[in-house]
Amino acid sequence: MKLLMSRFLVFWLAVLFTTVSLANLGDINVLKAREAYDQENAAALNEYTNKLKSQNHILAPYAQYWLMMLNLEDTDNSVILSFLAEHEDYAFAQSLRGALLKKLGNQKKWPLFERELSLYQPTNNTAVECLAAEAAHVRDSGASLMAAKHLWLTVKNQPRECNELFDMMEIAGIIDEGDIWQRFRMASGKGRVRLAKAIMKRSGGYQPSQKKLMSSAYKSPQNFLKKRRVSFDTKFGHEVNLFALIRLARKDTWIAVSAYKKIASLLSRDEQSHFNAMLGLFAAKRHESEAQLWFQKADVTTFSPEQISWYARATLRQSDWSNLLMVIGKMQPEIAEEARWCYWKARALIALNRDNQQAIDILTKLAIERHYYGWLAQDELVSYNPPKLAHYSATKSEVAAIGKLAGVKRAEVLLNLELRRQGRREWKKVIAAFDDKQLLAAAEFANQKGWNDLAINTADDTRVVHNFSLRYLMPYKNLMTNAANVQGANVTWVHGITRQESRFMHYAKSYVGAAGLMQLMPTTARWAAKRAGVENYKSSMIYNLDTNVTIGTYYLSYTLGLMGGNKVMATAGYNAGPSRAKRWLGARSLEGSIYAETIPFNETRKYVQRVMANMHMYNQQLGIKGMTLKQLMGRTPAKTAS
Repeated sequence: MKLLMSRFLVFWLAVLFTTVSLANLGDINVLKAREAYDQENAAALNEYTNKLKSQNHILAPYAQYWLMMLNLEDTDNSVILSFLAEHEDYAFAQSLRGALLKKLGNQKKWPLFERELSLYQPTNNTAVECLAAEAAHVRDSGASLMAAKHLWLTVKNQPRECNELFDMMEIAGIIDEGDIWQRFRMASGKGRVRLAKAIMKRSGGYQPSQKKLMSSAYKSPQNFLKKRRVSFDTKFGHEVNLFALIRLARKDTWIAVSAYKKIASLLSRDEQSHFNAMLGLFAAKRHESEAQLWFQKADVTTFSPEQISWYARATLRQSDWSNLLMVIGKMQPEIAEEARWCYWKARALIALNRDNQQAIDILTKLAIERHYYGWLAQDELVSYNPPKLAHYSATKSEVAAIGKLAGVKRAEVLLNLELRRQGRREWKKVIAAFDDKQLLAAAEFANQKGWNDLAINTADDTRVVHNFSLRYLMPYKNLMTNAANVQGANVTWVHGITRQESRFMHYAKSYVGAAGLMQLMPTTARWAAKRAGVENYKSSMIYNLDTNVTIGTYYLSYTLGLMGGNKVMATAGYNAGPSRAKRWLGARSLEGSIYAETIPFNETRKYVQRVMANMHMYNQQLGIKGMTLKQLMGRTPAKTAS
């Protein structure tokens, strides 16, 4: 990754040297400083940092920050604290303070640690969270460590800073054998074998040979169970055999069931329940009609959020409204109160003709929310008149005021230098405390700068006062309309796809390699280019606006044809591949919203729902009326016999 970044920076430097004047050499020094940081070249970074400081460059503190991060262990804490005090308004302050907290925790300097912790914004820094729990216990040995137990009960591989905390929790009896095997089961159930092996080392009955047995169960679970490689005399024996069963269940229901029947009598009721819950989960994701049966054999009170959600989806897939209500009723409150399950609960009440007033109350409350389920809720209410939303367009002076903010000035320089992650962080820090009108002024400023992603995301954050022309930008309206018309694709659908894919940023590139405005995979772009009428296509053309949109709209139209004109399926196919979109069809016709709700990939499920919601809103932007979101979702056909 660092090598790729370095090559990119070298390329960018070459471009800059040919296009900028001496007045912009400071910007070049910023990029050289970043390159030195990526290469962990402290000497070079120190040189460029001094140059930037002497030039009084707006980003000189960034170079100082990078240098401090490279030399953190050798830098006196007082120097770091002084630098932080001077640059609290910079986006990097949070990251630097997090690194300092880890250093202070490792040094056991708890009073200073707790002082700095009070200035640290809550974040997903598990290392700091573990050290904070340790610090609290050191300060007050009578304080319970129970509040930190959630740091243990996770499938994540926790950082080394958590090890001493976990040792303390074991000594205090807060982590016992049951907790060790509970986390082992959580990790192994997710296929996190390396983590599971590390966890079981804490067991009182741990033996080094158990690591090889775990590997054997992972690689060949069927053979492992057939040969009875491990007896059921120990807790490890029970858990590793259960692990092998779950490995089988992940691939094939009936092979797993056959193996389970041979050893079921040796398993405890808890272990039997866990197997059936996992079998139900995998079967539900494969859309097998028996999924409900496996869930029903398990103890629903022990279900994870994923398991209870897929139990509900299995009932929904079968239009088993009565059991859907039952499952939602057994969900933990924070899950049951999610918009999706509020919507489906109301739908179940209506389908069963039970307590229609409760259904209306749920839908009415949900209908004012500006998202996929909120708009679906509106469609279920007869003669619903949505409240008129407060619209606001920022004044010129309000927009100009945004550009004068120090953080915005830094963000602009960073974005111009293609240091986009840092630029976005500066922007996010600036707007964090904005009210709705300030957010809309900031969104308009970003729009005028061509920062389409920041404009959309910022406008998306408003709560009471809105501007939907900013939230649903159409910066390439003519280009995309013409391309959509040529390829026979719906223009609002194309906009909905592109908003979700790239937020209309033509240089966007995903972690899997999808590139450009419509996030085309290189192989797909090469295949589709000639068919779309793009002559002499080269991979470097993928970021060209005309080329990307031409190929993207062609591929959308092609995928739509494969799906028989069904946009929900075609959207799923654009994200996850056409073959998967067809595989997810039901044995009978399904509502498009049920098809989307039961897509097994979290990313694709959210993608389809957001794209179709985007399309719904772009219809409104273009004055296209008469089509509700539920109607846009339509129905998917029954799966044809293969």
